[in-house]
Amino acid sequence: MKVKAWTAVGSRVILAAVFALVAVFFLSVHTGQAASSTKIVLDDREVTGARDVLTVSGTTMVPIRVISEELGYSVGWNKTSKQITISGSREDVQLTLGSKSARSAEGTTVSLEQAPLLRSNTTYVPLRFVGTQMGLAVKWDNSAKTVYLTSRPDSGAPLDGVGPNDDVDPPEQVPGGVPNTAAQVEQISFSENRLLIGISGDTQPNVTAIDSPNRIVIDLPNTSFSPLFAEGQGLLIGQQGQISAQTSADVTAIRFALNNDSPMRVRVVIDLNKTKGYQVYREGSLIFVDLNKQGGTSTPGVGGDGKKIVVIDPGHGGKATGAIYKGDGLTLQEKDVNLQMALKVEQLLKQVNGLDVVLTRSDDTDVSLQGRVDIAENLNADIMVSIHANSMPVGSKATSGTETLYTKNESKLLAQTIHKYVIKATGLPDRKAKYQNLHVDRESNLPTALVETGFLYAGGDVQKLTDPQWQDRVAQAIVDGIVEYLGL
Repeated sequence: MKVKAWTAVGSRVILAAVFALVAVFFLSVHTGQAASSTKIVLDDREVTGARDVLTVSGTTMVPIRVISEELGYSVGWNKTSKQITISGSREDVQLTLGSKSARSAEGTTVSLEQAPLLRSNTTYVPLRFVGTQMGLAVKWDNSAKTVYLTSRPDSGAPLDGVGPNDDVDPPEQVPGGVPNTAAQVEQISFSENRLLIGISGDTQPNVTAIDSPNRIVIDLPNTSFSPLFAEGQGLLIGQQGQISAQTSADVTAIRFALNNDSPMRVRVVIDLNKTKGYQVYREGSLIFVDLNKQGGTSTPGVGGDGKKIVVIDPGHGGKATGAIYKGDGLTLQEKDVNLQMALKVEQLLKQVNGLDVVLTRSDDTDVSLQGRVDIAENLNADIMVSIHANSMPVGSKATSGTETLYTKNESKLLAQTIHKYVIKATGLPDRKAKYQNLHVDRESNLPTALVETGFLYAGGDVQKLTDPQWQDRVAQAIVDGIVEYLGL
């Protein structure tokens, strides 16, 4: 099982969020019926994929994959004891298939309203248990069919009266005070000397080249930052953030800020070391400022001249750290390991004729799982490859190895082709190219593979993952697999 661990910050909140939230609104769902029309929003961020729930004897049950995949928690399964362990970075909860007794984060035994169950090869666990162990504010908006969950400072406090049989008043206001603008910036990244701005809603960019000093200014009127992007960047109105442009010989910095105009306006500035031509074009909800092309506004888009389009997706980012390793005076976060490998892959792919490459993130920013899919689909990309490092639940035995994962049948060949090269390059135990239920593949309409290069875990593959020469070999192997699959 693929597992991930999040940072301690907000770990209890997020897990509680999904468990408590769904318990509130799926009041009319019958046993075995999915409630696909209901949304769950945690601190202004929709928890995608959390709608496939069941109610059993009045208790709301959620698939384990919601915890492991959508929220990034480590989930362990002991086949012998039939125990499920859900681990954060500081605490864990333990449930047993078929048992109404569970162990809380404090180590005490707690009675459950409904035992965890297995149905159609999917393990379901009760929401209320974790929700009553950890604290968050819950509001139900009946008209929008949405549960809003807001983190509380005292997130260790139990919830009062939150469960599948409780009535919850509508919220007085949407949490977070999201600005009422026509559009929101969801993502900003930079790869192949090309700025990508992902938006939701409708806005028309105004792009201007300015000298003394040289820069390109992109104004997005009636636009604000999405809550996810703003939180990940630590932005407030008037504050400025930036992303890295280390791979460009032309760009010295990329800055952005939310200006408190009426209506609000997002400004993105590309600082240049010399005068530089550019083209502006759109691909669905993506705005590109391409420094590789001259002549102002045009519409060639990514993948012009018949080029194949590859999206490279560095897993996690921002507050979603992924696995965290601490040992030998070293602290490593998976998000950084993933980005380092992805940037190496990008540089190699740029040298391949007949191919365009786009990164879902080029810096330490948070992109939702669906946001990653949206980037690939807006580009009409040929393939997407996600890059991760693996982990295990706290207390597990040392584990080593490389695996490549897929969900859709049409993604199987891509995963197998990449894995064929990667397993030789890593020199680690072969955990195979195999099926796993992944949002980025399940919800996309293009072949997608997820490479787990090695285990960022004590006794695992940390020394390999931090070796620059090993990283170079693995990056080249990923590229070799992509090139073979695309027939380039």
